[in-house]
Amino acid sequence: MTATTRLALLVLGLGLILGSALASPYPFGTKVLPTDIDFGRPLRSYAAPNPLPDFSVGYWETGVVNGYDDTDVVYLHQGLVAGPGAPGVFANDVRLTPFTYLPAGSKVTPSDNDIGMLLSPLPISPPSGPFPAIGWVNLYGGPGHDLQDPVYLHQGNVVPAPIPTIANDVRLTAIGGNQPGTKVGNLDPDLPLIFANPIPLTSPNFITLFVGLPATQFPTSIAGAAIRYVDINGNSQYDYPDDVYLITDNPLPAPPAILAVRVNDLRLSAPVS
Repeated sequence: MTATTRLALLVLGLGLILGSALASPYPFGTKVLPTDIDFGRPLRSYAAPNPLPDFSVGYWETGVVNGYDDTDVVYLHQGLVAGPGAPGVFANDVRLTPFTYLPAGSKVTPSDNDIGMLLSPLPISPPSGPFPAIGWVNLYGGPGHDLQDPVYLHQGNVVPAPIPTIANDVRLTAIGGNQPGTKVGNLDPDLPLIFANPIPLTSPNFITLFVGLPATQFPTSIAGAAIRYVDINGNSQYDYPDDVYLITDNPLPAPPAILAVRVNDLRLSAPVS
C-alpha cells in the first residue's frame, strides 16, 4: 500500500467518524422538537451530482408471496425506481421497513445482502391514485399537522377525500404501540383511518407528498412538502452520514433563501454508526 493510498484511507476514515459524530442522534420516524440539536440545520435539495431526478419510493419483491405484501422491503431510493437505467437498490438508500436484522431507517451499505436488488413501484389501490403518497391523519382535529399526528406512506393518492389507510401502508411515525417502519395489518386499530384532506392547499403544515414513478413526474411535491437532507460531511452530495427529513414548511422558501430543519419535520433516516 502506497503512502498516498494510506493517506486517502485515513482521510476517509476520519471523515466517517466526524460525520457520525455530527449526524442526528434521533430515531427514524421521530419529529423534530425546538430543543433538538438538529433543529435549524441547513437542508439541501436532492440534485446533481446525486442520481436524478430525486428521491423516490419503491419496494423489493422478496418472493415470499407474489405481489406487494408485508414481507417486501420498502426503500427511499435515489433516482429511478424502475425502468431503463434503473440498477436496483443503491448504497445509501434508506430502508423504510426492516430487512432481516437491519431496522427501518437504516441505510444500505455495499456489503448488505439487499444491495442491487430490483425495485418496483408501489402498487396503487383503488380509489387511490395515480401515484403513492406520503400523507397524515389528523387525530386531534387541529388546523394542521402537528407532533401527535401519524404519517404514512400510502399506496396511492390521498385525494379526493375521504381516502383511508389500507393494509400494508407503511407507518412513518409510531401510533398505538406500532413503530415507524411497520406496515398496517388487517386487524390493526389504525385500519382504517382517514387521511387529512389536502384541500385547500393553503392549510397550515400541509405535508402531502407524491413519490414514485414515472420519472418524468416524480417526485412531485405540492404545497409545502418535500424530502431534503442535511449535508453532514459537507461534500455537496447525498451520502452515508447525511440525515434525511420530510419537510413540512409551507410554503418552501424560494432560492436563495436557505431551508432549515424545523419543528414537526419528520426524520426519514436513523442515526448512522
